[in-house]
Amino acid sequence: MTQTQAKNKTLLVIVLTLITMVLEVFFGIITKSMALTADGWHMGTHALALFITYFAYILSEKLSKSEKFSVSTDKIETLAGFISSLFLGLTGLWILFESVLRFFTPYQINFTDAIVVAIIGLVVNLLCILIMGVKNHSHSHNHCNHHKDYNFIAAYLHILADALTSFFAIFALLAGKFLGFTFLDPLVGVIGGVMIIIWAINLIKSTSLVLLDYKIK
Repeated sequence: MTQTQAKNKTLLVIVLTLITMVLEVFFGIITKSMALTADGWHMGTHALALFITYFAYILSEKLSKSEKFSVSTDKIETLAGFISSLFLGLTGLWILFESVLRFFTPYQINFTDAIVVAIIGLVVNLLCILIMGVKNHSHSHNHCNHHKDYNFIAAYLHILADALTSFFAIFALLAGKFLGFTFLDPLVGVIGGVMIIIWAINLIKSTSLVLLDYKIK
């Protein structure tokens, strides 16, 4: 996959993600569903990360011919992945905190509306996964210099994680509506928050090694 293709796919996914994020957060607040609200804010962090990804591609492309870079501009994209992982980690902590509070201060949830919106969110996530694709996560600025595109990998993993969170939210809402298991709603928020934090830590480690020119033996 070329850098231009990755950039264009990222832009399309950004638009879809932002629309779905606004929808989920809005209805999550109205229906008082922490699972849906958490999923919406989760998508918000992805939109931010995807924007960083897109901006990094533009900056890397613009500076690719600059003589001020000793080798290439590949690390701009890696730095973008590192920054997005920091934002993701902070959001994961916020979702985890809010979800734990819901165990002690539960709200009455409008399950029907929340389920409909959560399903829409999952459909959009699956569509974004198809748009991004998984065939090749590397590109090169010349025929001899191949670079693992952490920028694109970060964006793709954001979407995968969001799809899984959406699935959990739907499961929790259905269980709450038909079985009365309302405790699953904040529990899913906790699981989602922990997942985001773990993913962020792993990405921070991977991108840090590249930025520090650490050679794995």
